[in-house]
Amino acid sequence: MSALRHLRLVSILVLILQGCAGTPVEPPKIERISAEQLEASLPQPVAAMPLEQIVTLARQGIGAEDLIARITASASRYRLSATQLIELAAQGVPSAVLDHMVAAERRQIFDDMAAEAYKRDRACQDKIEQEIRWCRNQAFGPMFMPGPYPYPMINCFPLTPGSPFWRCL
Repeated sequence: MSALRHLRLVSILVLILQGCAGTPVEPPKIERISAEQLEASLPQPVAAMPLEQIVTLARQGIGAEDLIARITASASRYRLSATQLIELAAQGVPSAVLDHMVAAERRQIFDDMAAEAYKRDRACQDKIEQEIRWCRNQAFGPMFMPGPYPYPMINCFPLTPGSPFWRCL
């Protein structure tokens, strides 16, 4: 009798361990883009105030604060290379103005990237919420309970990487 119990216990443990053993969850793959693809995807800066005008105003003795205020008022943005920065500095443009031009463009790029990341994250959250609603509606149909179905199917939760309802990453 104890041998039969022992055999049942071992077979149950084997079945439980088989359920636990499985392929490990792969981390999400990150798709990287090249510098050329990144440059092509970034919106081109708009320079309502041309660089020549900035050089002219700087040579006329207008201060850095006034130049920065004019650049900001015109909503001009510049994507300057290191060579262009050196040339503008050699032509008399104050370094504070050059720093502002670089910082404004960098800030715009980061803002655009943050907006894109937020948009992707929001789409992911919407997809997860849709899958949760689908899961809850599949848990108990009209045969079992009338009205809304507040009890989720046990396989729907918790939402962790690798679960069947974690598809947007």
